[in-house]
Amino acid sequence: MKIFQIITVSEYGGAQTIVADLVKNLSPENELYLFYGGNGEAWSCLGDNFTRIKLNDHRKSVSIKDIILLFKLFYYRIKYKPDVVHLHSSKMGVLGRLAFSRKKVVYTVHGFDSIRTAFHRFLTIEKFLKNRAFRIIGVSQYDVDMMKEENIYKNVERIYNGVTDHYITDKDISDDLTKSLERIKADYPKIIMCISRISKQKKFDLFLDIARNMPQYAFVWIGNKEDMEGLPPNVFCLGEIHSAFFYLRYADIFILPSNYEGLPMSILEALAFGVPVVASAVGGITEVLDGSNGFAIDNEVTLFEDKIEYILSDSTIQGAMSECARQSYLDNFTIEKMVDSYKAVFNTIVANK
Repeated sequence: MKIFQIITVSEYGGAQTIVADLVKNLSPENELYLFYGGNGEAWSCLGDNFTRIKLNDHRKSVSIKDIILLFKLFYYRIKYKPDVVHLHSSKMGVLGRLAFSRKKVVYTVHGFDSIRTAFHRFLTIEKFLKNRAFRIIGVSQYDVDMMKEENIYKNVERIYNGVTDHYITDKDISDDLTKSLERIKADYPKIIMCISRISKQKKFDLFLDIARNMPQYAFVWIGNKEDMEGLPPNVFCLGEIHSAFFYLRYADIFILPSNYEGLPMSILEALAFGVPVVASAVGGITEVLDGSNGFAIDNEVTLFEDKIEYILSDSTIQGAMSECARQSYLDNFTIEKMVDSYKAVFNTIVANK
């Protein structure tokens, strides 16, 4: 099977992780082509058993240059004649559905609220192109339900994101970040961790407010591109790093304050490491956290503080939630479950040729 994976940018992020995992798991048995913008950071560790094609420089914004990008996609359609075209991100979701036959297109929406809320101008286009795909994938039931509210439902399916089980990997990391975390661990009884980029979507301000109210604990943020100044003494921003999930072994609780989400990879990675989660009740997060493995709550400082204190108040509670976190990952969010679901969709496309 000849499969195109197409995404707008290639910096580290949730959608990029999904693409990387699909390429890694599908390339041994299929002919994989990965089309992307940017410098390819997210594909740096994938090996060479697939074809990488850089479409343009890093550019999320819409511009007149996207006409050139559209013609490039037409060119590659004719040159390689793919069996399946898998689109990621709203921009490629638009251009790809224009460039390729609807019978071959799978379009994954990595958080429908990013269109309805953050980039509302794309909503009209989404409605116009709703039938220009064999299947539209929502990464949570929330996304599927929100698309239905916008009358996008006939060819929609839910496939939960999945993550690789790195918890069982016996990997000894000795680097500057490890040394920093060891020092923090020596100075504070508990570490509250967040792994995310800093953007308007992510509520870093709320993270800081929670930390100020809980000075007895260390609050660690991994994923900031720039040095952060004026931080409370118990807040540590340790920068952007590849495979940041390995450092979850230092976390007692994982938190994710956010304005909107699809199904965050960082939360699933935390569950895989047996780390209880407290996160904003947005997007698909409420489908993941059920009170036994963590809590989905409103974006209020006192609510985050109360749930963190509850988990850490008793080692028995923390231990039980850790076990439930790990089990919820194994039951619902493994990489194998996700890949098998996408394979089923791809095989249906090929069978209908």
